Amino acid sequence: MSADLSTGFPLSAVTVVFVTYNSGAVIGRAVASVPTACPVVIVDNASPEGTSWRGGLSRPVDVLEMPANAGFGTACNAGARRAATPYVLFLNPDAVLDADTLPALLAAAGRYGDPAILMPSIMGENGRLMRKEGSILERVPRRLRLSPEEIAGDYCTRFVHGAAFMMGWDAFFALGGFDEAIFLYHEDDDLSLRAIARRIPIIVVTAARVTHAGGRSSAPSLKQTFRVNRAKMQSERYVLEKYGRSRATFAQIAKLAGGCALALACLDPHRFAIRAGKLAGCFDEVRRTPPAHV
Repeated sequence: MSADLSTGFPLSAVTVVFVTYNSGAVIGRAVASVPTACPVVIVDNASPEGTSWRGGLSRPVDVLEMPANAGFGTACNAGARRAATPYVLFLNPDAVLDADTLPALLAAAGRYGDPAILMPSIMGENGRLMRKEGSILERVPRRLRLSPEEIAGDYCTRFVHGAAFMMGWDAFFALGGFDEAIFLYHEDDDLSLRAIARRIPIIVVTAARVTHAGGRSSAPSLKQTFRVNRAKMQSERYVLEKYGRSRATFAQIAKLAGGCALALACLDPHRFAIRAGKLAGCFDEVRRTPPAHV
């Protein structure tokens, strides 16, 4: 399918942007799921493994190699700036588009107009719907979320999942793009909160589907797990401070320290790396620029 006839938008109207970091094992499958009519930009965040995967891709792409690991949001912004299309779709390298996903999103763009954030239904590899309806500031308990059987069509939500969403190029940069002070995690919370403040709807287009492996965009290691979770805690503290919120740090530190002790007692190094990374992040200065060591 080369265009959605109900809107007149051709598939070439959207650029798909990927951000990679040691993602050679998954990026080929993700790129192969993108229709050939769509331009693709891949921003590599100075992966230690390099970009040798380029030669194995099934189609031409524009690869932007960052001189250093600038963080997810900064790399997304850089990729979007390379786009010369009215729309941009951000997609994780461990996610795969269904054949009808982009036509469905473009049809939704015609129905709802701009500005709007359009998000596909994101499915896990087990077929379960991955949903998060509230941001870091307004969490929605699972018991209050609609079940998949209760969803009859497109619906608005208050959180845009950074793994896959489409937005008008102009609208994305008018909103400010991603906050580049956030290195990793919670950049989608921040984007959601800014969109809500400007009354920009976040719409889940249920006919558009993406399968997301989750956590497979880079090769796991205990060192990497520690660093990622440290950055996650730094980002959480930054976003909460940005919006005038704070948390009981002492209680949080005590809980994480207890988690570290339990993980050690259970001889669980992966869980220890997670808790220890978050614990370290509690003591870091809240950063305004990306940490060079991550």
